[in-house]
Amino acid sequence: MNNSANNAANAFDKIDSHVSSSLFNHAPTDLSIDNAEPLEEISRAEAHSLRQQADRLQNLLKVMPAGVVVVDGRGQVKQANQVALDFLGEPLEGEAWRTIIQRSFKPQADDGHEVSLRDGRKVKLSITPLANEPGQIIVLTDLTETRKLQQRMSHLQRLSSLGNMVASLAHQIRTPLSAAMLYGANLNNQNLPEQSRQQFNEKLMSRLQDLESQVNDMLLFAKSGDHEVVSELSLQTLLTEVEAGAEAMLKKSDAKLEVTLPEPDVQILGNKTALAGALQNLIQNALHVKPDGAVIKLSAVRREQGSNIVDITVADNGPGIKKEYMNRIFEPFFTTKSQGTGLGLAVVKAVAQSHHGSVGLKSQLGKGTAISLCLPMLNHDENGENCYEEFEQPIAVGA
Repeated sequence: MNNSANNAANAFDKIDSHVSSSLFNHAPTDLSIDNAEPLEEISRAEAHSLRQQADRLQNLLKVMPAGVVVVDGRGQVKQANQVALDFLGEPLEGEAWRTIIQRSFKPQADDGHEVSLRDGRKVKLSITPLANEPGQIIVLTDLTETRKLQQRMSHLQRLSSLGNMVASLAHQIRTPLSAAMLYGANLNNQNLPEQSRQQFNEKLMSRLQDLESQVNDMLLFAKSGDHEVVSELSLQTLLTEVEAGAEAMLKKSDAKLEVTLPEPDVQILGNKTALAGALQNLIQNALHVKPDGAVIKLSAVRREQGSNIVDITVADNGPGIKKEYMNRIFEPFFTTKSQGTGLGLAVVKAVAQSHHGSVGLKSQLGKGTAISLCLPMLNHDENGENCYEEFEQPIAVGA
């Protein structure tokens, strides 16, 4: 698409230069009257061919569904098609591109990798240098309906999952709720020994914490695709806050958390609350599979020098995951534990996907599990490297 529009932008300019070049290259030493007529025929044929090419490319620009703007080396609009006029308004040709940006664009907090126009539509900008002269060709693709459809599909999928959640809600909550009521009733016994009272109190609090955890999982899952409030985030800051938030549960389990911050710092565009909740979920999951002596590693690493992808990983030294569970571990309501909703890892996956990322899993029985959120960095080019190349499917290490 870019090449065709690029050629159209240059075709008219090339006509005169090609004709002049042809006149020079085909000019005989003897510029007699006899040689003038063949020379004129050659020039006319080349000029006619170039005009046909320019007409074809001009028609292509007219029927393209994307807006095309050609900006010269001075930053002024040299050419634009009708779709670009519909997006950006008039006038365009002869105007400074910087002026058009201020006039026609209105960035919003939830833009992500698109840019909002003043009328609310979202467009994706693709910018390519002109091939044979200073300047750029800018292609604007309308993603408004695409984003609405994606949001609608995500909403419907969550509604379907929430239906399953409601069906299992009574069973999930009944057990810890019944236990909590029993412990609470025992605490009403005035003759209860102090030691027993303390034990019942601890058990009551434990069951209430189970209930709170399940409700939080459900709320996170229900809202996992609604991260409209996004901002630039420092991963050093995010991981430091996650470490501080996990301190209490780490002390309770006598566990150790080793944090590796990215050096230099990495910036992403995201919802800090959602990402922190997903990472806390992974840490809590690691503590559940190894209640005593857990060593958990939290890290954020850019894949390689120059890469626009960062992997945030939580690794544990737990028992690992059986091979037959590997492809189901991120399914909503799938769990191998007697307690819990089975939503923890489903929440993590949903959060990663809502940030245009993905989630990956590596596990080895008897040695541990590593779960990674693969996220695009700030100003990531969607046409380039993406998260799905390595993390599309879970990878089992060992058996």
